[in-house]
Amino acid sequence: MDVLEDLPCGPLDVYRKRSTFDWKKMRLFMEGEKLIRYKKSMVDTLKSNPLFDLNSNPGYQTFQEERKQAMLRTRALGEIDEFAIGTFISNYTHLAANMEVLYSWDPSTALNIGIKLALFSNAIKTQGTAEHMYLAEASDNNELLGCFALTEVGHGSNTKLMRTRATFDKETQTFVIHSPDFEAAKCWVGLSGQHATHAAVYAQLYTPDGVCHGLHTFAIQIRDLTSLVPLPGVIIADMGPKGGMNGVDNGVIMFNQHRVPKSALLNRHANVSQDGVYLPKLKDPKKLFNSSHHSLSMGRINITCICSAMIAKCVTIGIRYAAVRKQFGPEDCTRAEDELPILEYQLHQYRLIPYLAHAYVCKVLSYFIVSDNVEAIVEMYMGKPKPNAAARGVEIHAISCASKPFVAWIARDAIQECREACGGHGYLKASGLTDMRDDNDATITYEGEGHVIIQQTSNWLLKLWPQVMERKVIDGPYGSVNFLNNAQELFAEKCDYHTIEEFLQPENVIKTFQWLICHLLKLNYERYQRNKAQGQSTLDAKNNNQAFFGKDLSMAYVQHVFLLKFHTFIQPCEDPNMKLVLTRLGVLFGLFHLEKHVGHLYQGGYFQGDKQRVLLQEAILSLCAMLKDEAVTLVDAIAPDDFLLNSVLGKSDGLVYQRLQRSIFTGEGNMSRVKWWDEVVTKKNSKL
Repeated sequence: MDVLEDLPCGPLDVYRKRSTFDWKKMRLFMEGEKLIRYKKSMVDTLKSNPLFDLNSNPGYQTFQEERKQAMLRTRALGEIDEFAIGTFISNYTHLAANMEVLYSWDPSTALNIGIKLALFSNAIKTQGTAEHMYLAEASDNNELLGCFALTEVGHGSNTKLMRTRATFDKETQTFVIHSPDFEAAKCWVGLSGQHATHAAVYAQLYTPDGVCHGLHTFAIQIRDLTSLVPLPGVIIADMGPKGGMNGVDNGVIMFNQHRVPKSALLNRHANVSQDGVYLPKLKDPKKLFNSSHHSLSMGRINITCICSAMIAKCVTIGIRYAAVRKQFGPEDCTRAEDELPILEYQLHQYRLIPYLAHAYVCKVLSYFIVSDNVEAIVEMYMGKPKPNAAARGVEIHAISCASKPFVAWIARDAIQECREACGGHGYLKASGLTDMRDDNDATITYEGEGHVIIQQTSNWLLKLWPQVMERKVIDGPYGSVNFLNNAQELFAEKCDYHTIEEFLQPENVIKTFQWLICHLLKLNYERYQRNKAQGQSTLDAKNNNQAFFGKDLSMAYVQHVFLLKFHTFIQPCEDPNMKLVLTRLGVLFGLFHLEKHVGHLYQGGYFQGDKQRVLLQEAILSLCAMLKDEAVTLVDAIAPDDFLLNSVLGKSDGLVYQRLQRSIFTGEGNMSRVKWWDEVVTKKNSKL
């Protein structure tokens, strides 16, 4: 395949020659030629501009230098066709590829672009009307810079009780935007700290009669377009240095009786008449609230894709390093060349190869939900939603509320494990792993802290259980809960697997997950009903049902979704060796998580005796050993380009020590006398 260049020869060839499949064919199967060419064009564009060179500024950047560089890159990318919103909106899978490349390259710049396009522009397009589209066009064309102001200092996930007010004044036909105190200030608003000129601001809409009509979105100019000075009545402060992502200027915005025209209200779903009468276009307040927050679901789904890319990136570094780094060997080993690569050790395989399985499984699911959700948004924008759009939205909401924290937590663990598995060298900035760890850390919190939003998934599942008991047919558009129709039959099942080979069958792993979810859902529902019977409120009954119950249910559910989608995805693979390797990756993903649910499997009686647990663990180790010789080629098939990887430990040539030496000997100030040398030397005569 001409679009994929041959990989350089080097130390990694030892493992590449052991592989049973061609990495180019694997990449072609995973992404398809069209997507591969699109990603290559993006990378070639990044390589062609010195501004985009990650090593263009050697040494450490100051806080403001990092900000400046990220913003210059953001503006420059906005003027390039490959990164224009129209390029990937025309083919929904392009958005996932776009994020995969950008976040592998420069997370701060990528997040800036996401705020500008996916959050600000998307809010205008999905909640505004024709009179607002000029703002979206101006944002897409780099004529203004928009941000998204939802979270407040005192409220994040509980959006209904946010306190920024927008009061309509019928005498002047304006809305008065006001922050009653600092707790009502909009905070963590990306791009607002130093650069944004406009904001999509969520505020409680009050009519002149003093009635609050709930949270609505307003398109508000916050800075002068030419001077970037905040407008009168708008108070903006940068939030200062963060643990990572410092190329993004997160800010705090307060409004002091700031007046905006009536047209600032994004009025697709509701309006206010000139006389101050509230005019909802959706009669059901719940539907109105949900529609005004539709743009938020894209954020959670995007993070699923972003974290998937981070998993692939860190695993590439960890496994390539493990294939080159040698340590110890046979007892009579006396020569360095007889030492074994650390990838040969079981414990090291167990540390890394399950995360390699996650890289593949998460990639498939993230590409799917990103493209499907963009398709749904475009259909809504065009006024042509599918007949099952409502049910589709509910199910994808449940999936995204669990997939975002699940993949964010996996990325956190994978990056840290790879950092530690690379030893001291992994702690170097040049490894790329420490910056990745710090930048990825934000994904655990923004767009909904994981432990909070995952409760929406378990709450949705709880609503389904009465239907299961009544034997009503459950038929979700994505099929993620259809197995609940067989709940009674599943409860009658017991684990009758007596060999490792039986645990390696994907159908058995999937069935075990389905039994587990039914068991956890039944436990959750019964405990919830007991809480209610004891006089607890609905809120308390659900809240006191999360640890060991609700969270575990949501995790098992989303893990099954990922596994089922991957299993379906690999079925058309015609290469028997590739299909076998992919099947093993899927099974390893499933068993890795079932091992963590083993207590529930025993509690519900599915596992009996200690034999099943031992077999499950042996199956995991067996898969790690089977995939060990395939691991380097597997990462070759999903690895970011070396330019994006930017790691001395993980480049495709495997020349770890040569690159490490070059980094150390050429680093700024690494081989020169420090400027303050005379302040630290001993001044007195010494006989030493």
